[in-house]
Amino acid sequence: MGMMNILGLVNLILFLIIPIILIFAVYKYFKRAEKRADEKLELEKQSTITLQKRVDELNTRLISIENMLKEVD
Repeated sequence: MGMMNILGLVNLILFLIIPIILIFAVYKYFKRAEKRADEKLELEKQSTITLQKRVDELNTRLISIENMLKEVD
């Protein structure tokens, strides 16, 4: 009788608790991966905004230089 209780406990651990732990671990892993992806996306957005500002500034300078050259001609 005591051996059957021990085997029942082992079965409970193997077939219920371990899969629950594995599912929880996988869930946590994907949540962390999602958080890292969101952070990376935010950095990319900031980088894009910075690059766009630089392009706009260069455009403004180019227009200014073109206008100066037109005045010289």
